Amino acid sequence: MLTTIAYIIAFVVALEHLFIMSLEMFYSSNEVAQRTFALDRDFLQDYRVKTLFKNQGLYNGFLAVGIIWGMFFAPRAAQFPLVMFFVICIVIAAIYGSIDFSKIHIMEAGISSIHYIDFVNFVISDWIVIKIYG
Repeated sequence: MLTTIAYIIAFVVALEHLFIMSLEMFYSSNEVAQRTFALDRDFLQDYRVKTLFKNQGLYNGFLAVGIIWGMFFAPRAAQFPLVMFFVICIVIAAIYGSIDFSKIHIMEAGISSIHYIDFVNFVISDWIVIKIYG
């Protein structure tokens, strides 16, 4: 049951990053992107900015697909470590983004990932207690 909840949270993280990817790659100059990234329209219209956003979106897509691949297509023994790897990559990127870009970035990109890691720690702790005390 707990593992299922952990995978549901990871799947939400993947969906969130697919949404971010679509904003960055295909809709970087619309109003939703302006609000999400707190940037003005003129800046987002710049060809150089669009190119950078598309590249960044591609990486967000890779992270999302990595989580989905780990959940559904990887060998059973590798599923959990792969999902954790990609979620941890997202948390590190969110922390870096909040330091370098904006404190809001950790809220937008990292909170669901951090909740996933917290939940996984809870699951592991619970599993250890069950194994020790029966």
